[in-house]
Amino acid sequence: MVSDEEFSTLEGRVRELEDKLAIYQLIASYGPSIDGGAVVEAGRLWTDDAWYDSDAPTAGSDGVHGRAGIEAVAKMCGEMSVGVAHITHLPIVSVDGDRATAVGHSNTFHQDAGEFHIARVASNRWDLERIDGAWRVRRRTNRILDGSAESKAVLAEGLRDAQEADHIR
Repeated sequence: MVSDEEFSTLEGRVRELEDKLAIYQLIASYGPSIDGGAVVEAGRLWTDDAWYDSDAPTAGSDGVHGRAGIEAVAKMCGEMSVGVAHITHLPIVSVDGDRATAVGHSNTFHQDAGEFHIARVASNRWDLERIDGAWRVRRRTNRILDGSAESKAVLAEGLRDAQEADHIR
């Protein structure tokens, strides 16, 4: 027989696992939605007022703003005549109620003369929010890993925040 306390603990652990799985699915959906030109599907991953804070040349000087901005990126990628592949590596995810943080690396590959080349290796921080029961990206910070303090800070600060939320000391 399971006590009420044990049941409550198990219920909380299952809820955290379900949240992390949903977040992994959301982040894993970014590349296929963008690269496939799935405009509506790409937009669904983000909040209406999201900000993709990126130093990538295609993001403009202030990143990409709002769900409509993300949809425009998906449309642009879908219309390209060469292959592009956005690959997000398995991130470290920390959930704190209706907010979550994910931290990790990504690569972007571009096709050139029939071959793919790594175009970008970047650090990423995803700030997510649960809205109406579904996880959405509120902000993504993406910096090319060029040795700069800023690119390293995206990873280090994100990891610290994730560990703090998970009470890892």
